[in-house]
Amino acid sequence: MKKILKSVIAIGIASSLSSCTKILDLAPNDKISSGTMWSTETLVDQGVIGVYYSLQRPVRSDGIVGTSANIGYYAYEAFGMTGQGEYNLNNLFSSAVNPSNSYFSFQWKWLYDGVHRANDAIVHIPGATMAQEKKNKLVAECKVLRAFFYMRLNELYGRNGLGVPIYTEPISPAEGNKGQSSEEDVWALIIKDLTDAINESALPNNQIQGEGRVSKGAAYALRGRAYLMTKKYDQAVADFAKVGESGYKLFSNYKQLFKVANERCEEMILSVQYIEEPSGYGSAVQKYTAAFQQGAKDSRGCWTDLQVTPALVNLYEEIIDGTTVRPFSWSDYIPEWNTVNALGAPNRKVFFIRDQKVNGNDVHPTVTTVINTELNKLNSTARVLYLPEGNEARLKAAYANRDPRLAYNVVTPYASFQGVNSNSTAAGMYTYRFPVTGKYYVDQSGAEPNLNSSLPGSYYTSGSANAQAEFKYIHRKFVGEGLEYARREQNPVDEPIIRYADVLLMWAEALVEMNDLPGAMAKVKQVRDRVGIPTMASSFSDQTKARNYVRDERRRELIGEGVNFFDEMRWKTLKETKFNEKFAQHVWGGTENTGGTTYEWIGDQWYTWPVPKSEIELNKNLKPTPGWVY
Repeated sequence: MKKILKSVIAIGIASSLSSCTKILDLAPNDKISSGTMWSTETLVDQGVIGVYYSLQRPVRSDGIVGTSANIGYYAYEAFGMTGQGEYNLNNLFSSAVNPSNSYFSFQWKWLYDGVHRANDAIVHIPGATMAQEKKNKLVAECKVLRAFFYMRLNELYGRNGLGVPIYTEPISPAEGNKGQSSEEDVWALIIKDLTDAINESALPNNQIQGEGRVSKGAAYALRGRAYLMTKKYDQAVADFAKVGESGYKLFSNYKQLFKVANERCEEMILSVQYIEEPSGYGSAVQKYTAAFQQGAKDSRGCWTDLQVTPALVNLYEEIIDGTTVRPFSWSDYIPEWNTVNALGAPNRKVFFIRDQKVNGNDVHPTVTTVINTELNKLNSTARVLYLPEGNEARLKAAYANRDPRLAYNVVTPYASFQGVNSNSTAAGMYTYRFPVTGKYYVDQSGAEPNLNSSLPGSYYTSGSANAQAEFKYIHRKFVGEGLEYARREQNPVDEPIIRYADVLLMWAEALVEMNDLPGAMAKVKQVRDRVGIPTMASSFSDQTKARNYVRDERRRELIGEGVNFFDEMRWKTLKETKFNEKFAQHVWGGTENTGGTTYEWIGDQWYTWPVPKSEIELNKNLKPTPGWVY
């Protein structure tokens, strides 16, 4: 396990391998390494590792989290419906967005960096001195990786027939002057690369419990996605079926799926590998998504800069009597919800304020003072609906009988999570309350938390999350519990790029478009059966309803994995799901305390990212993207 990453570290510290280090440091406009880099089997192995390395940290962090380090696939959540960032994403979702935006240029360069590394390998490996079968296998792996990078380029920058420049051989900076090939031609290259890999006998069917490298199953999954995006639904269905035949299937336990012990299980088709090293080879997902106390053995103080949207949380259905489900509605639990909402969404805060009494006793005066301060901000009609002893109970009830994935993926109001103490030497349970968060200790008699803040079992502490002031939903997926990890920003858990549940739901999507609604329901049911939530035939009663239901299921299942943004873009639903008041940034709606972040829809041109202005200036053969002002 983690063989690729361990090899990367070996390359980085071996001063005698300067040519190998070079391939890890390639930039999109640099001269790609010479053929001598690929002359021996050892150098070839290291060069291919460099291609895999380019899968890491695909998102520019500036404007998403409070650091300048590039971050992982989870950061794409800030762009989609299911997630949000603490900051303004450099005006990405405002009327000020333009082709000079740093996200457009970073993503273009990151993707072409991967393309050029793959090109170098594909062209030079055949001339290396090593066994032919291994050469064939490595070339096939690099073709799959190249197809992945071109797929992302085409779906971001090449829509509506525009396409992107195609390079299939190593180039010098002066040779990087091609104009866009058509969208159709780019898809043709992607499908050819994946077909070549599928037809390569040396490529294994799967890499379950293996090295985490590309497999034939991964090629089928990506080619099926390419067919889905080009509306060749029958071919997509055929390829998705082949993924299962290659040995991939659902892992039995959804909650445990995202732990290190299971990162090479039968569900994970293609992942980015990480190891818990202090040298920058781990994932920082915990630091940027977790609550303050959810640190690790080295430190607490996680930032919670990336959160889950209320819109996503509201999509998790309610289970009725164990056999049926219904859409969640706040008014089913709080009859006054709509009345208060009509007074202005921020007044919904009254339902989220923590209890002022426990077993008839007042909580600490510090807590009472803060509660009263918050109540005094509200409309008088809303204010009287506060329950001093019972506000928490009705909130807990609203989250209690929901799709189990909600509790696995999200820290909801008044839920507990395992964190660490201030010295990161012991684990403890904390409860996410508003306002003033609290550490929850229950003694052996089962008594309520101690109300005296001077004792170890304090009923309140401050700073459980940067999101606490606005009471935003916190990610739980991928986040370590207590002292599970050695370092809060160098976590070892791998990031899935594509897993079998994703394949099943894309399969369902294709079947819906073919109007095979029973077949689509069967695929969705497989995903839902794992967590014990019923799948209702009424959700597949017609094609439109089934289409929307499959999309919602993808949102529920794949939260935190960086998938949703690309889904919303290809469905062209981002306007309705992100630029809408009901998808407000914190639990009670509105834009209060959101760091100035507002979303302004500029038009459907947003669904095709502009070729970066800097690239247009460097390469006069590139055409500006229609609808964008350069």
